[in-house]
Amino acid sequence: MRPTLAYWPSVLAIPLLLTVPVNAQEPMPADDLFADAAWHLELGAQYAIETWNYNNNHESMSGGVVGVQYGLKRDLALVLSAPLSYVDQRGTNAWLLGATCGVRWRALRIRRVALFVEGEVGISRAETYTPPRGTRFNYLALGGTGLTMRIRRGTYLLTGLKWIHVSNSGFAGRDRNPDLEAVGPRIAVLMGF
Repeated sequence: MRPTLAYWPSVLAIPLLLTVPVNAQEPMPADDLFADAAWHLELGAQYAIETWNYNNNHESMSGGVVGVQYGLKRDLALVLSAPLSYVDQRGTNAWLLGATCGVRWRALRIRRVALFVEGEVGISRAETYTPPRGTRFNYLALGGTGLTMRIRRGTYLLTGLKWIHVSNSGFAGRDRNPDLEAVGPRIAVLMGF
């Protein structure tokens, strides 16, 4: 039996199907910063100036942040960060290295832009007493809000305001427990991996 003309398109398509890579037929993962089990590397910068002053000094902080974000469930992510800040303070200025853990929650999403709030806690170590009359070891409490915007597939821009609290929580005595309360802008890029 001779094949009719209706069979030829399917016969000619067989070599084309053999040249298509297998992984091209799999669906692409959803491109969502706050998706469940989504990993993102965060690289950012921040500046904060002391807003209220209980220690009779006026400090400011500037520096960078390296971290990762992991999607716990839709609209909620775990954030692990390592901020490195230069603290401009009375007397000797200091570098402060921290380690924090917290959550970031997406409150609202409109197309490529999302509003988020976040909170983190952690520890830090400075090369000299920070703030003055304080200690080298301090606890960190961080809070913030801002916007994320999708730049391209898997890459996001993050902007916002961050509040930073640095204190030793009185473990060295009342007279050695000054704190630093600072607020300022931040910017970061988050890249999926």
